[in-house]
Amino acid sequence: MSLSTYLWGIRLFTLFAFFAWLGVVVLLDPEATGGMGVGLLFISLLALLTGLFTLFVMWAYRKALGDKGAAHHLSGAFRQASLLALYVLGIVFFQYGRIFTWWDALLLLAAILLIEFSLRNFSRHKDE
Repeated sequence: MSLSTYLWGIRLFTLFAFFAWLGVVVLLDPEATGGMGVGLLFISLLALLTGLFTLFVMWAYRKALGDKGAAHHLSGAFRQASLLALYVLGIVFFQYGRIFTWWDALLLLAAILLIEFSLRNFSRHKDE
């Protein structure tokens, strides 16, 4: 499939994720529904952020590398977008739990960067 086909699929997924997140925010009270409501809120937010960040990273790759280069880096863009979404979701979770401080954000960033560098190192050794 072509890059534009993948991007349209990601856009459609992001649109569905947005409506799911919006539905959870509008229709459910996370405190009244307990753990299930909070879980749905965070899962729908993760899906939405992953879609948005994937589109943003692919836009940056297309600007820098062109369509052919961006298509080559599609899996890396999805991995990076997922890690960015986990970072933002972690910050939102810390704020939800009222334990968010600046050094929590730095420690979470360090953990996300360690995961990214480990995955890059693993994929580089796999290709050799």
